Amino acid sequence: MLKKLLERKLQSMFPEGFTRRRVQKILQDYGRGTHEREPDRVRLAILKLAGAELRSVEKYTGYAREDYRTILAWAEYPRQARQWVMPDADEKQKMIEADLAEYEDWLYDS
Repeated sequence: MLKKLLERKLQSMFPEGFTRRRVQKILQDYGRGTHEREPDRVRLAILKLAGAELRSVEKYTGYAREDYRTILAWAEYPRQARQWVMPDADEKQKMIEADLAEYEDWLYDS
């Protein structure tokens, strides 16, 4: 399922064939090392963070190679990732729901 979402996001974000192929090549650089886990999930996170900017795809792919968990947190849990101190349970639940809604909106928008 993630592979299909990744391909769909690539097509919608990079409609030009040459640029899309270049982005695919950059994204394929992630996932080769044994410490580089969940490649398709991380590649989607990279796209969300980078938008349609080739340089940003390169930058976030580099960050992912260092620690993929950071990329996932920034993309999937942006509100929670910015918190130094967790709020009370009600506020935390609101952040969780807002983060999930934002990510799902991005994933399925195209």
